Amino acid sequence: MSDFRNGEKIQLTNGDTITVKQKLGEGGQGAVYKVDYNGKFYALKWYLPNYLKGLKPNYKKFYKNLEHNVTSGSPSNAFLWQKAIAITGKKSKGFGYIMDLRPQNFEEFTKFMKAKVQYDNTKVLINAAINVVEAFQALHRKGLSYQDVSPGNFFIDKTNGDILICDNDNVAPYGENLGVAGTPGYMAPEIILGKDKPNTNTDLFSLSVILFELFFLSHPLEGANCCKYPCLTTAIERELYAEKPVFVMSKTDHSNAPVKGVFSNLINLYPTYPEYLHEAFEKAFGEGLKNVNKRLTERDWLKVLYRLQDDSVVCPYCKETTFASMVKCACCKKTYPIPYKAVLNGFEVVAGNGKYLTDYHLTHGSRKDIKGTFVESKKTAGVFGLKNDSTIVWQVEYPGKPVMTYENGKVVTLIPETVITIGNNKVEIKK
Repeated sequence: MSDFRNGEKIQLTNGDTITVKQKLGEGGQGAVYKVDYNGKFYALKWYLPNYLKGLKPNYKKFYKNLEHNVTSGSPSNAFLWQKAIAITGKKSKGFGYIMDLRPQNFEEFTKFMKAKVQYDNTKVLINAAINVVEAFQALHRKGLSYQDVSPGNFFIDKTNGDILICDNDNVAPYGENLGVAGTPGYMAPEIILGKDKPNTNTDLFSLSVILFELFFLSHPLEGANCCKYPCLTTAIERELYAEKPVFVMSKTDHSNAPVKGVFSNLINLYPTYPEYLHEAFEKAFGEGLKNVNKRLTERDWLKVLYRLQDDSVVCPYCKETTFASMVKCACCKKTYPIPYKAVLNGFEVVAGNGKYLTDYHLTHGSRKDIKGTFVESKKTAGVFGLKNDSTIVWQVEYPGKPVMTYENGKVVTLIPETVITIGNNKVEIKK
């Protein structure tokens, strides 16, 4: 296929036409164009002939799967999903699909990995990790698996952690495989060894790899063992990622520990996060390497990541985001006064600007359903109150004082041993 010319018309299978405006780029699978469809701009991904030729004998299945994805619609707004299939009629047997254009504020994850782009702060990074997990949760709830996870498929807004996931053409229903195994380093061991095909369980492995790279800008299985080789051949990748994989931060096997001067990102960043995050990755790349039933599910990851959000505080000295459970600032190593926390239903939410008490804490509902907002005193930095954002009148009992009522908009001063009753929930304020 030669390049489409600017202004050239391309037919969609729904009978409409699109107009090529300009070529945006080209990769191993196909070329991407900016196109006009009914007065709005979209991206057209057009498959290269050699790629389609390599799909045999899965060519028809691949095309049918694209049709299914277009019809069923996107699992969530986090996916740059297929909206319609494009064809060229008798001129060519090729095809492609249109999707929304990626907004300019989203940067490719690989740029973060190479330190060409940085998150505005750690809070944004945690938001991005949560958004990635929630996107995969939405995908799996719809009976689909991604099957070909790689860092080049993720785009992140460095200011708020919003994400977009592209190249969704290999997404297929459970039990279906389009002949694509995956990307080296992100494929589960059982796929590399030929014991299984991509599925939801293998997605969970790939998800854990992406999360590890999000936090530590390093691969969880690439350490000293990787440095033994001048280049990674297929045989060596099979050994490192499937036959003899060792988690780089394993507490029991130090054979693949990160090498100083080579894996500086991991060495410097790992200690800045709480032990409970370390334990999650130890499980994912310990037992979870070979036992698919031991892998962390999206629910498991969200529990850990939500805890990071609730545990986060801003160090008053260096102004970096750190975690109250670590006592000392993970960045400047200074001990600082930790704000009081709200304790309820097994959760501990440390007060801070931009932090909330949500329905997740009260009834395991949505974290987007805000019931209370932590607000800092205008007179005294580091002193917080909790504003009632719910429709329920709160019953508040300060130490040694009679019960008081706080309606919507009223702020409860956070004093240790204070008890706030919200419906059937008891919220205790503690140091």
